[in-house]
Amino acid sequence: MAEVLLQAPSPVVETLPTLTVYRFGAVSVWARDGLVDQVGVFAGYTGTLPSGVCLGMPLVEVQRRMGPVVEEWDDTLMLAGSDGWCFETTAWDNGWLVEQNLEARLVAIFVNTSKQGEG
Repeated sequence: MAEVLLQAPSPVVETLPTLTVYRFGAVSVWARDGLVDQVGVFAGYTGTLPSGVCLGMPLVEVQRRMGPVVEEWDDTLMLAGSDGWCFETTAWDNGWLVEQNLEARLVAIFVNTSKQGEG
């Protein structure tokens, strides 16, 4: 995290019991014990994933480019069989299933430490 702070503009810092959140405008970084734990991008961020997936894209297009979107037990949206990143969308107005809300658009993308291979 120290290296990020040397290269980035002054963030707004929020200290939580187990994490520190550094907000750099449209990008937020969560750190635990001085190490980056998660990075999130929000409105105003214009980058894309290698597949071209970006903020504002509907779930139907995410699925077309990357595969089935699933909802985890904690309401986290991610790709089936994928770990280490997840996303949030606009409000779901057509029920509780992904298939009923394919027009919902990405409003946040998060990249975190992958849990694959642990256990």
